[in-house]
Amino acid sequence: MSIRMPARPAARLAALGASAALTGGTFLVAAPAAEAVPVSLKSSYTCATALGDQTMAVTIKIDLPAKVKRGKPVASRPVKMTVVIPETLVTPMRDVLGITALSGSASDIRYSVGAKKVPLANVKIPQTDVPDSGAMTLRASGTAKGFRLTKPGRYVVKIPTSFTFNAANQDGQPVPSSPFPCTVADGAPTKLGVIKVTR
Repeated sequence: MSIRMPARPAARLAALGASAALTGGTFLVAAPAAEAVPVSLKSSYTCATALGDQTMAVTIKIDLPAKVKRGKPVASRPVKMTVVIPETLVTPMRDVLGITALSGSASDIRYSVGAKKVPLANVKIPQTDVPDSGAMTLRASGTAKGFRLTKPGRYVVKIPTSFTFNAANQDGQPVPSSPFPCTVADGAPTKLGVIKVTR
């Protein structure tokens, strides 16, 4: 009669170790996700307001991958914008129109990756008090929608060439002549960065 001995703990540990090594190997050979780096651009837009055309400084910030494999989707990511309304517009807005706070959103807004137009969604500006003097800073946030590039090469990423600014006053009512069409000011920079697409 033979007696079957249970597997030794060391053997079990060795088997577990081999399994873990195989699993770890699977993760090691998996392609790493494209790393995104923060990029920003200071530019300016001209908007047609009730007080005439006004040029506003705008800074756009977003994380973008420097390199991505062709056909691999680039995920949606947050985008932030800072808009500086000049004192020449703030003063009559406050003293003539009686606006004490502004909020709003941007619509019809798309950034470009090469020839591809990609939406910026849910771009909103929380209510911000109009200052007693000086310029006014508005901070917007939204989502830059994802995209996929299928041909290898270098793709220039550019800020939106135009958008519509939907502005509301302290009571949530549209300000005079809102919504405003806005376009990149003449000669203002538009290049955010470059994405290299590999095979």
